[in-house]
Amino acid sequence: MERLELGVPGQIMPPAAGAVKFAQKAEADGFDAVWWPDHLMGWHPDTMWTPDLTPLAEVQSSPHVYFDPLIMMAAAGAQTSSIRVGVCVTDLIRRDPSMAAASALTLDHVTGGRAIIGLGSGERLNVTPYGMSFDRPVARLSEGIDVMRRLWDADGPVSYSGEFHTLDHAVLGLSPYGDRPPEIWTAAHGPRMLRLTGEQADGWLPTKMTAPDYGKSLSAIRSASVSAGRDEDSVTPGMLGYVLMGPDEETVQRLTEAPLVRALCVLLPSQVFRDLGVEPPLAGDSGFHHFIPSTVPREESLRIIGAIPPRVVRHYAFAGTPEQVAEELAEYRAQGLRHLVLWNITAFGDPSLAGWSFKAMRELKEHVS
Repeated sequence: MERLELGVPGQIMPPAAGAVKFAQKAEADGFDAVWWPDHLMGWHPDTMWTPDLTPLAEVQSSPHVYFDPLIMMAAAGAQTSSIRVGVCVTDLIRRDPSMAAASALTLDHVTGGRAIIGLGSGERLNVTPYGMSFDRPVARLSEGIDVMRRLWDADGPVSYSGEFHTLDHAVLGLSPYGDRPPEIWTAAHGPRMLRLTGEQADGWLPTKMTAPDYGKSLSAIRSASVSAGRDEDSVTPGMLGYVLMGPDEETVQRLTEAPLVRALCVLLPSQVFRDLGVEPPLAGDSGFHHFIPSTVPREESLRIIGAIPPRVVRHYAFAGTPEQVAEELAEYRAQGLRHLVLWNITAFGDPSLAGWSFKAMRELKEHVS
């Protein structure tokens, strides 16, 4: 079986020097990539970030503390030599495609060709509170990628008239570091995004789904690649997986019951809750698209936590001991998974296990290497 590449999340808050050291340590430990999220607003409501629900509130005043990922990719990439650096994911609503193309090429040079540009259709909580439109996000993403690639491929002025973007003799003179531009990976789940991934992307980075569903979605991506005249294996199959680890089953069960861990599952589409026999905590088919954490009152925060049972956590996260998580991952590897971003959320369940959990991540790495 082909080796499973492993990525880890980059440090998202000060001190910046600590974030660089973390990336250097990940490189020394043999991880393949370090990834930063792109958030202006975190997923936990302020009314949920209280000492009675999480000890983290005693040491960190806000759930919305995030470095800019592209700047951190440059800082860490310039001070490492082999580990890849990525963003999982940014969007082409907040970042104009032309500027995103220029930033990506700059990162390409700063990192010596190790930058991965993760793109998604965006999340309303990062868009509408800041005065931007969230209208037709998938169409905007598809057109935005087209703009980026046109600028990367051109050897002169580019003119383009799209639905959302217009170029009039636009130029981007900076060439890629190597013989090809940075890779674009997409966070795709639905049919339109899967098709876009197969047609336009270099990698696929969804959040966790069942292993059979992962295999079906990967088949759809490969079919779209072939239909677009690309090789069947043009897209690297990846996944962003929340990881919740404990030394024994009793601890793992306690972690799945933690309020902040359960609250993260609000990101799941409503149908996933229904498939698990649980009433969705938010209204609509994809309620999380309308979820603005900074507006959620305390009573609603408590209701959301109470509406998400621990079994949903076990669906959404890789939960268990390192050995148990490695066993579950084998099912995804059999379905084609080649790059897993191990997003360690153990501290949301119990901050006292944070140090242990990072040692457990290294142990998990040995199990799956």
